[in-house]
Amino acid sequence: MIVTSAVSSYINSLRAQPDPVLAEMEEHAARDGIPIVVPETGALLHILALCHGARRIVEVGTAIGVSTLYLARALPEDGVVVSFEIDPDRHADARRYLERAGVIERTDLRLQDAREGLESLEGPLDMAFIDGVKTQYGEYFDALLPLLGSGAVLAVDNVLMSGTVAEGRSDGHWSQEQIDRARAFNQRLLDNEQLVGTLTPVGDGVLVAVRR
Repeated sequence: MIVTSAVSSYINSLRAQPDPVLAEMEEHAARDGIPIVVPETGALLHILALCHGARRIVEVGTAIGVSTLYLARALPEDGVVVSFEIDPDRHADARRYLERAGVIERTDLRLQDAREGLESLEGPLDMAFIDGVKTQYGEYFDALLPLLGSGAVLAVDNVLMSGTVAEGRSDGHWSQEQIDRARAFNQRLLDNEQLVGTLTPVGDGVLVAVRR
């Protein structure tokens, strides 16, 4: 755990009950072992999108659409989240859930490797969220940075990897390669002169940056 159990329990106690669709998505993920954003990370994404007044968002890693839902619900009716996923079953599940949630018209779900799909996009983007294959974060970042408009928000999930990134050693779940790459990625992003950012201990660690 990144925060103490007392802090985690307190935060969870403050959360409003999720609506039926979101609750079903969370149950699905827990049952099938599908990685999704935790509620506090989802809330952070929603707030970041609202604060910026985002209209064009790109997401790397749809899974079954939980983070997509948080982002889409922050958009105006003419806004869109372009989201990339490589697993066809998860892609299909995300589409069904987002249709039921009433936000499918604000999404553009693409069954495609984001490293290829990002090349076809044009900027400027208002926001981007990275939560795909961890060892490919650097490639996603390289493709996204030129697309981000001035003041655009970049959020990256799992940058602390259950705290192993801070410790610098594997816990058996996260590999040493993943940890080493994460440490290098975090430093690289925070040192980038085109961004101003910070690493937060929200969820599994969320790095948030703004394009200068």
